[in-house]
Amino acid sequence: MTLEEVIKQDIFKLLQCISIRFNIPLNILLKKYIPDIEYFDKPKRIRTDKGREERFKIPENFTCAARCWGGKNSVKYIVKDKKWVYGTKCKIHKYGTTNYCLTHLKQVRKKGIPDHGDFDKSVPHNHYLKYKKKIESKFAIKSEL
Repeated sequence: MTLEEVIKQDIFKLLQCISIRFNIPLNILLKKYIPDIEYFDKPKRIRTDKGREERFKIPENFTCAARCWGGKNSVKYIVKDKKWVYGTKCKIHKYGTTNYCLTHLKQVRKKGIPDHGDFDKSVPHNHYLKYKKKIESKFAIKSEL
């Protein structure tokens, strides 16, 4: 028995009870209240990937001064300036009067500096060197020591 048949059967029983109790002819109630049930497939929602949009851009002088890892593509060589850029600058706002966001401030309090250092200073570890060597070998860049 399909869902449509079950619903019609329940409505018919209800109308029978109303017909007997209120003395209304059953055929009048059936014409008026038996529905023509149609089923529609629920439209599928198509998700679109809009990416992450910045809602509000924090001014440069109010952002954290720490360097973030940024993935393996975060090591870049700027040919015009002949300068290496390691990581990305943290985009989160400063915490209070400090130069760091709350996450990097906890690292500073624990270790003395953020894990990847300040963005405008030299890198405190050799983690980026393997990516730098790959870029140097691919584009034949001579490193300055």
